Amino acid sequence: MDQRLFEAARTGNTEHLRNLLKHYPLLLDTVGLAGGETALHIACIVGHVEFVREMIKLKRKFAVELNQDGLSPLHIASANGNMDIVKLLLNLDINLRQIKGREQRVPLHYAAIKGRIPVITELISASPDCITDFTARNETALHLVVTNYQFEAFKILVEHLKKLKKEEVVELLLCEQVIPRSTVEVNATNEGGLTPLDVLGLFQSEAGEREIEEMLREAGPMRARESQTTSQESTIRVNEESRSPAKKLLDYFKYDTIKDSPGSVRNTLLVLAVLIATATYQAVLSPPGGIWQDDNWGTGNNNVTHHVAGESIMGYHNPKS
Repeated sequence: MDQRLFEAARTGNTEHLRNLLKHYPLLLDTVGLAGGETALHIACIVGHVEFVREMIKLKRKFAVELNQDGLSPLHIASANGNMDIVKLLLNLDINLRQIKGREQRVPLHYAAIKGRIPVITELISASPDCITDFTARNETALHLVVTNYQFEAFKILVEHLKKLKKEEVVELLLCEQVIPRSTVEVNATNEGGLTPLDVLGLFQSEAGEREIEEMLREAGPMRARESQTTSQESTIRVNEESRSPAKKLLDYFKYDTIKDSPGSVRNTLLVLAVLIATATYQAVLSPPGGIWQDDNWGTGNNNVTHHVAGESIMGYHNPKS
C-alpha cells in the first residue's frame, strides 16, 4: 500500500485522502489490484468512522475484500467491538455479515471470541440465523464464547437461541461433529434432581417433543432414577476394587439387617467358631517352632529334666507363650 494512503487511513485524515486522490486518481484502483490490506482495513483497525464512511463512498468493493489475515472490514470492526463501524457497514450491505474469512469464520464468530456483546446483539438482530453458522472446525458462536470464557456473551446467545425451534437447539448441541458426545453431560440434573429426559416427560403435549426425545435417546440419556442407580453401582465397584483382602473378608461376614436372617447369622457364627477351633487345635498339634524330638536330662545337683519329647520348643524358651 502507498505509504501516504496508509498514513491517511491510520490518522483518519479524510482531507489528506481527498488531496491524494486529486493528484493520483487511480491510487485506490492500484491498491485494489495489489490485494491484501486496504485503507479501509486500516481505518477499521484504528476505528476512524468518518474515514470508513469516506472510503466506502469512494470504493464500495473494499468492504468485501479480505486482508492477508483473512479478515474483512466487518470482521475487524466486530472483533474490536466498534459499533459505529459495524452499523455503518451493515447499513451499506446486510450481506456483509455472511462473509467467511479464515477458517470460514463470519463476523459474529470474531465478536463471540472477544465477547463483544453489543456487536453480537446487532449482528443477530440483523440476521438471526447467523447464530447457527459453522466455522471450518464445526464451531458456532455458542461454542466460541464458551471456549474463550466469554460467559456474559454466552448468556446473550442462549437468550437468542430460545427464540429458535427447540429441536434445532438440541440437535445443534448434540451434534457429534460440533462437540464430542463424551463432553456433553446429557444426564445432568437440575435443582429438582431431574435429567433432560425427565423434564421432557413433563411436557409431552408440546410439538417437537418426539424429535427431541429421539435425539436425546441417541445420545444415551437416562432418567434421574436410572442415573442414580448407575452412579451408585459405579461407586460400589470403585470402592470394591480399592478395599484390601482383609477388609473384603470382614465385610463379607458383616451382619446385614436387611438381607440376613437370625438363622443365617447363627450358621455363619457356627462356621466361624469351627474355623477358630480348628486353627487353635492345629496350633496346639503343630506349635510355631515345632516340638522337641527327644528327652534331654540336664546335669546338676537335682538332675533336672530340661525338656522332653513332644514339648513345644517355644514354650520351653518362653513359658508364657
